[in-house]
Amino acid sequence: KWKWARAFCLVAVLCLIAPSTATTKVEITLVPKRNMKFGEFAASLDGGGTVVLNANADSVTWSGAITPFGGTVRRARFQIVGQPKGYVIVTLPSSITIRKGTSSHYMTVDNFTMDKSNPVRLNNSGTKIINIGATLHIGTDQRKGNYNDDNSFTYVVNYL
Repeated sequence: KWKWARAFCLVAVLCLIAPSTATTKVEITLVPKRNMKFGEFAASLDGGGTVVLNANADSVTWSGAITPFGGTVRRARFQIVGQPKGYVIVTLPSSITIRKGTSSHYMTVDNFTMDKSNPVRLNNSGTKIINIGATLHIGTDQRKGNYNDDNSFTYVVNYL
């Protein structure tokens, strides 16, 4: 007569004793470590060219009617901080436009690459350093000066 009550109590006790699973993730923080620098180049009156910054080394290659003058070359670097041993997907922009000060002189940066492959595994401390390279397009008779991105560079990092 009380069999159903005992069965119900047994199920209720098992539900309380059995471990439940809950997954929480640590918030992802992105820490910029250094800015991207392509070095110094001059464009010819006869045409422009491209400068490719390697994501795996602080080096560039160039093509077209441009002349390199040295300068500082370094890939962008940022640190991901998140769930220890977690996996993340890093999405880089397809292209950005950089501008000389407040002038109307622009260049395009595209073909962003990184030195890691997706999904990126965070280490035991929940961190990983990512280096980024890209291609800079220099136009014919490009005006000299420093070109910046006006904070238009956006990358997205999400848990897998």
